[in-house]
Amino acid sequence: MALGVTYPLKAGSIRACLHISTETTDWQSLTSSDFQDSVSGSTVAAGLRFAFIGVVNTGTATAYLKLRAAAAVDDPTTNELPISASSAYEDDVATLRDAVTTIAIKKGTTTDDVVIIAGFDKE
Repeated sequence: MALGVTYPLKAGSIRACLHISTETTDWQSLTSSDFQDSVSGSTVAAGLRFAFIGVVNTGTATAYLKLRAAAAVDDPTTNELPISASSAYEDDVATLRDAVTTIAIKKGTTTDDVVIIAGFDKE
């Protein structure tokens, strides 16, 4: 890496969004095919890896994110990524050692709204 140079984020070639408005606080595991492509309006193809994840929590309680599938709907939140109420979180997950192909989200209350913005890479 050259001094003074910042490499671009690996945000993926497909940008998509998913609004989690279901009335549950269970962990929900999500893959690329759960998202809608923000450019074409189509459902994103299955089996793509996440390159970027942004979570906007407009709710009143902390939401949680896993960079893997939930083992069960009632998994604990210990050591998971917290997204405080009325805040956002973003992660350039393409830089991780292992590919992220499934994530899980848990809302803080049943009435909270959480929006996930994701970038995907084709394999």
